[in-house]
Amino acid sequence: MNELQAELLGMHAGDGTLYRTNSNCLVWELRGGLVERDYYIRFVDKLLASIFGTSFKSKYRSGGSFGIQTSKREITGFIAGFFPIGEKSSRVRIPPIIFDSSESVKRAFLRGYFDTDGCIRFDRQPRLSYPYPKIEFSTASAGMLRDVVALIEELGMGCHTWKSRNYHKVCIPGKKNLIKWRSMVSSNNPKHLNKLY
Repeated sequence: MNELQAELLGMHAGDGTLYRTNSNCLVWELRGGLVERDYYIRFVDKLLASIFGTSFKSKYRSGGSFGIQTSKREITGFIAGFFPIGEKSSRVRIPPIIFDSSESVKRAFLRGYFDTDGCIRFDRQPRLSYPYPKIEFSTASAGMLRDVVALIEELGMGCHTWKSRNYHKVCIPGKKNLIKWRSMVSSNNPKHLNKLY
């Protein structure tokens, strides 16, 4: 497992889907909002080309999204080696190989997951002279919640969790954690970079 592959797995854990069509063809999709067009064109397409040695082209997709859809065996087979085929929202987990890899691989996985399924916001608090930063994730999978918390803590950042309706949420709060995130994980998605720095 290298960093590029780990980042892709993190991206799939966030916004990826892997499914079989009626004709039994295996298809992989990674989609984001229209505001993420630059992220897909300038980063995701190139990341996939670097890993698999073949070109990919993100496009506008149905439902007001932008991203990749492919049945290329090199990528569907790779993703299927780590994640379930079909509905994954309540079953998704961080692949064990990530925990058994180097710290740089763990950081890359978190970066991919953050870029597709995380957010950063700044709360106004009366006792502080600056907006209070919070990096957050939300998942339907209790197992994914435990895995993400374990990875965050392994990298030396603090977090807290709660449940809201059917979702498990993780928050990495505060300025010290934000500084650590910037230096250790960062982002490749412009929508996050504009807030992180």
